[in-house]
Amino acid sequence: METVFLYGTLCHLPLLSVVLGRPEAALDAAPARAEGYRVDWVAGESYPMIRPAEGHVAEGLVLSGLDAEARARLDYYEGGFGFRRAPVTVTTAQGPAEAAFYAPRGNGLVPGAPWRLADWAARWGELCVLAAEEVMARYGEVPPQQIARRVNRIRVRAEARRKARSPSPTTLRRATRPDDIALRERREPYAKFFAVEEYEFRHRRFDGGMSEEVNRAAFISGDAATVLPYDPARDTVLLIEQFRTGPYARGDSECWSLEAIAGLIDPGEAAEETVRREALEEAGLEIGRLHKVYAYYPSPGAKSEYIYSFVAEADLPDSAAGLGGLLSEGEDIRAHVVNFTRLMELLESGEIENAPLILSALWLARHRERLRAAA
Repeated sequence: METVFLYGTLCHLPLLSVVLGRPEAALDAAPARAEGYRVDWVAGESYPMIRPAEGHVAEGLVLSGLDAEARARLDYYEGGFGFRRAPVTVTTAQGPAEAAFYAPRGNGLVPGAPWRLADWAARWGELCVLAAEEVMARYGEVPPQQIARRVNRIRVRAEARRKARSPSPTTLRRATRPDDIALRERREPYAKFFAVEEYEFRHRRFDGGMSEEVNRAAFISGDAATVLPYDPARDTVLLIEQFRTGPYARGDSECWSLEAIAGLIDPGEAAEETVRREALEEAGLEIGRLHKVYAYYPSPGAKSEYIYSFVAEADLPDSAAGLGGLLSEGEDIRAHVVNFTRLMELLESGEIENAPLILSALWLARHRERLRAAA
């Protein structure tokens, strides 16, 4: 049996419940403190760090009497996020006790502001619980080192699941109820930048019964956001062009694609923040007022990807065209400034064959006169 001192995100009981695989009511956690330590945010990150600091106290929880399974689950989770066990002396209501705590590997972390659990939970708690569900679903199947390499992708997918919890209209389609899907098995045969998940399940039929068991697979990725910059004074838009693997894999005669600016939504980021960030990264462009186009699944039969599309008001002189993209992400992007008539010609000829850009261009065609009048 072992005692573990928790000082950071695992003091959030919903997260600890997922990691240990136990209901919150069964968690035997008690307040504790480690003198001579302090807990700070890691600068620019969404998690804390603990470090020696004379005259300071790190507040947290202790878990006592952990069995081998509980220790293994904690080691798996913390190992996947790059932490290791180290000894520490803590003070509990019963007095001093020897314990272990999880310390970050290496010394390259830069401390930020003092850590407060309530601040973290308000912004990151739900997302991290969802990420932990994916991590712990791989417990016993995938080594923690492999989890560590996929942490960013796991968090992006957790952000997508968090957004997916928002209610959607069901005025015509069938509303999903908790007992409508009976999952027997879920497998993950591939997981790198993207992932593939395979399911064995039954689902509710329209006649009220349950279907026979079916096998289905889905291509798993995070949510994305796109933006078509539009200058209502000049009546011009900015399009970007880049090489795309999809057309290449299909055997398309043309592998360069005309698109709206786009990017994956980072953990904790709103779609509106994503498109402003991506406009700077891909085209060096500051965009103004955003107009929501649609939010949609581009291919719901096989992909989990969900896209938020916008049109943004922007200043688009001819000089806005040029080369851009982040070399660190392997991007090679060319921006074009074209007038609205040319945009429609490209759409009708089939040279634009990218779904988010098609939807955004058609939305702009419907709302263009209103935007120009307002400008």
